[in-house]
Amino acid sequence: MAIDLKNLMKAIDRRYGITFRRLKRRSRRSLIFCIIGAIIILYLLSKLMPRQVTYQNIQYDACIQKRLEQFSRDQTEMNAIFNHEPIQYGEIVSLPFTGNGYLGLSLSSQSQIQLLTDIRSQFISSGYSPIVRISSDTWEDSSATMMQMKEGLVRRIQCFKISKERSAHVTHLLYTHRKRPSLIVQEIDITNPSEHTLDLDLKQKKQISTNDLKQLNQQDIQFDTTKDIFIMTTNQLSIRQHNFIIYVILTHKIISNSHIKSGSQEKQIIFTVVKFSSILSENSLLNKTYIEQLQEQLQQQAKNDMLDALSISSIRLLQEHINTWSLIWQSGFSISRSLAPSTMNGDIINRTVYYILCSTSAPLYELNIDETKRNEFNQSLFQVDQCYESHSTLMGEKLWIAPGDDLAVSQLTNLWRSTLSRKGCFTLMRSGANGVLQSILLSIGGIRFRNHHLEMYLDPKELHRDMFFRSINFGKQYHINISITVGHDNRAVIDVSIDNENAQAYACDAGCLDSPTKLRILENDALVEILFEFESKE
Repeated sequence: MAIDLKNLMKAIDRRYGITFRRLKRRSRRSLIFCIIGAIIILYLLSKLMPRQVTYQNIQYDACIQKRLEQFSRDQTEMNAIFNHEPIQYGEIVSLPFTGNGYLGLSLSSQSQIQLLTDIRSQFISSGYSPIVRISSDTWEDSSATMMQMKEGLVRRIQCFKISKERSAHVTHLLYTHRKRPSLIVQEIDITNPSEHTLDLDLKQKKQISTNDLKQLNQQDIQFDTTKDIFIMTTNQLSIRQHNFIIYVILTHKIISNSHIKSGSQEKQIIFTVVKFSSILSENSLLNKTYIEQLQEQLQQQAKNDMLDALSISSIRLLQEHINTWSLIWQSGFSISRSLAPSTMNGDIINRTVYYILCSTSAPLYELNIDETKRNEFNQSLFQVDQCYESHSTLMGEKLWIAPGDDLAVSQLTNLWRSTLSRKGCFTLMRSGANGVLQSILLSIGGIRFRNHHLEMYLDPKELHRDMFFRSINFGKQYHINISITVGHDNRAVIDVSIDNENAQAYACDAGCLDSPTKLRILENDALVEILFEFESKE
């Protein structure tokens, strides 16, 4: 019997067609809903995931590279960090920060002068930025920042491309003076080797509007020793728990436009002096006479400090600052470079230590400090007993994070201070930057002092990189250097030296089961414990 396919298909369509079409419509709607749902989920995930730094591998002009080359040795030795703008692939993103334990700021666009009123407190943002921004409406520019940690300096290098062959360049140097706690220095060097006049705009953001800030006074100031004009601003800043501080900023009035002729150079030096009160209670505002006298006192101190700075050449001021940082960095730590991914190298370690030192005063070197107080700080520097009572801080990831802004520097510093204080280093850190650096070195090496003995606790399994501890205080007259070298057999050899020929030091392995040996290390498989003792084998 012949089958009528046409009629059969019609019958199937009548019976199942409606159901099939419904399923088709439902599948289409389900697919659309799935796509929309996936888009929403991806969007939410993108918000929750941490943002990555966008790297751009740009071929910068020879002008920038030439300016940076003169500092390449510092970078190789991990004493300087370069950041192009925008960041190049492989660069360590670092905030170009400078500080002296009283004031701090960076070359970032959002930076303000940070006031450090107490070592246990976070930075107080002043709402004021003295940083000069340099731009041109005519010429395209490229730039890079540099942080010279050994010298306590930050720089921005800008190149303005005037032709294919020629570029004008600007070097902007910034530092908070180490020996003069109230002084911030900016040096702007402009060089124009081209055939055209270079027109630049110089702008200061100055005061940043905030509800917590109240301007009490502003006036132009002139000194007999210079023709420059200065602006003195007195502000009242509300801070936590209904307290406030009063601060005075005295700074150069800058020339907003600069025209550098073909083949010429120009240099501007901008001093900023900041004086601030201690934290005051809200009730102090009721005593108007006291507040007025406090303002006058701070204003006079600012004028005196500015006159002192103006009486010295900029070259001498800079050298004074660098020399002071060199004294602080007499002690230090280095570690061999590792190419393993996510491994911490010397530049990260130096950067972290540098940020902490920038947030710590150095009373041993400051001008105008009472000699009695200086001696007290110096005594604290050698009170090392019971510091450091724990494992090496090299293993603590949170201690080595990169701060993204000025306030993050403060948070990192407070984390380190809290960690070191809990581990017995509070008295040592009272001496300022020198004591803080000694505490950090002891914590990195798991080094501790007990009754004129130095003990070093490190797990041999973790000794897979060369390390060097430089100038660790041991008594009031001696400093010890400790070198850890990993051989081809993957075993660590420890060498010790002392900086005084008349000193006697002895070392032995863990537990001192063998007789102490003069400056010789015996190896073992337990935690490495090195014991030193002056002038005695007992």
